[in-house]
Amino acid sequence: MKRLWLILPLLAGCEKADEGRFTGYVEAQAAAVAAPQSGWLSAVYVDDGASVALDQPLFALDATQARQALTGAESHEAAARATAQDMSKGAREADIAPLLKERDQAQASLDLARSEEARYGKLAASGYAAPAKMDSLRATRKAAEASVAAIDRQIAAQRQAGRADQLVAAQAQAEGAAADTAQAQWTVDERAVRARLQGRVGQRLREPGEYVAVGQPVLSLYVTGREFVRFYVPQGELARVKIGQSVRVTCDGCAAQTAKVRYIATEAEFTPPVIYSVRERQKLVYLIEATPEKPDALRPGQPVDVTL
Repeated sequence: MKRLWLILPLLAGCEKADEGRFTGYVEAQAAAVAAPQSGWLSAVYVDDGASVALDQPLFALDATQARQALTGAESHEAAARATAQDMSKGAREADIAPLLKERDQAQASLDLARSEEARYGKLAASGYAAPAKMDSLRATRKAAEASVAAIDRQIAAQRQAGRADQLVAAQAQAEGAAADTAQAQWTVDERAVRARLQGRVGQRLREPGEYVAVGQPVLSLYVTGREFVRFYVPQGELARVKIGQSVRVTCDGCAAQTAKVRYIATEAEFTPPVIYSVRERQKLVYLIEATPEKPDALRPGQPVDVTL
């Protein structure tokens, strides 16, 4: 009988030591890295379980058509800029040369008309030229002057830049073409997808040679720093757990740390198969999630012990 009384306290002490201590595992927030555009998958640079750093190449889509569109946009931009630049200048001397020849001819006609008017003017003063003749000579001289003035205005207009509103329109077209080029360049760049999150590859979902639609996941990624702990508490212990409560998390080969409860399930469930303890099987429990202070120290799938 004395031996029995010694064994019973030991059993009671073991049962009491398990109170407030629960089995769980580490989970991580998963992100789907999808194709921003549709196309043929030409390369996947990472494998399952690989670590991923920010801006690291992940996969690439065939960019042949996108590069052709970029070349067309660059050519259109160059043409638009050249047009705007040309309108900001006056005409070339070679373009004005025909007008200069016209002016020389008109000036020669004007010089002749003035000479004739002056010569007949002397005769008219002596009474040897009819007034009608003088009127005709004056009209010829004025017409020649008007012709020279008109050509001068044309030359001046040719040497000036384009009208202000036309120049503004040409510059706007050049800016629009530059925006089209930038858009085409962005499309080419987005064909090569780089990591915008840091973490570990969960699974390659597509392989090179497959056609992927826009928004279709190519990789799943476990995000670094988004690891959390899941554990299960029996109904009788649920009242001891509160949102924001600190718990102690331990695991094999890692330092103990604290975690804060962030989620408590509202419905009970049977202990999931991931909890292998015979003692835990077939119990109705509530799922609890907690965020550890140092999530990077834990790995997804790792079993842990949680103490309230």
